[in-house]
Amino acid sequence: MSAAFRGRDLRPRRPGSEWTEPISFDVEAGEWFVIRTTPARSAALLRLCCGLDEPAPPGTMEVLGETPGTLGRDAVFNFRRSLGVALQPDGLVSNLPLIRNLIVPLVYSGHRAPAEANARARAVLEMLELVPWADARPSDLPPDIRQVAAIARALAPEPKVLVLEDPLNAVRSRMAAGVLARCKAAVPSAIVTVFRRFEPLYDIADHLVLWDARGFVAAGEGVA
Repeated sequence: MSAAFRGRDLRPRRPGSEWTEPISFDVEAGEWFVIRTTPARSAALLRLCCGLDEPAPPGTMEVLGETPGTLGRDAVFNFRRSLGVALQPDGLVSNLPLIRNLIVPLVYSGHRAPAEANARARAVLEMLELVPWADARPSDLPPDIRQVAAIARALAPEPKVLVLEDPLNAVRSRMAAGVLARCKAAVPSAIVTVFRRFEPLYDIADHLVLWDARGFVAAGEGVA
């Protein structure tokens, strides 16, 4: 099995007080890798996973077999099209209807022609049971529905992997479990961070680790 994500001796170029020691990990294709950690560690790591930052030497970050920092402009564009990303803040455009928040990125990134983008957006909203909210602006959505909407936008381009930051923490456990199951069925490979105990995400994880001052600690050795 090939790796969806492979980090070696990772540290941020601008280390913060919480991330001082290098970490290494592999997320194999077909696995959801869930990390319980802090917002500061999460933000720095997921920017590396999305190719938005580069690690401090000699660390390396590979995603889908690519090293984002070495890619040219066109290759980076294609690389980012393969990622489904939902970070914090969610980045939804508050004054656009929810369905337009899915359609516009698909059209302007070259994923779909307008008619195809509309069909794909509606299919994702139906999959996540968001059709009743399709014409609502994100600024008018309840917090739980807005979090599901951010997941919908990440799924819309049919990505090869997902990068999710503390998703669905405002969503009821039963609803969250359903959303996560649909996400995993659609995109079997993901790296996900969470900031507190969240059973629906713990239950769906193939690998669960705690990341604190000790480094990565596997589930069953202090993850709670």
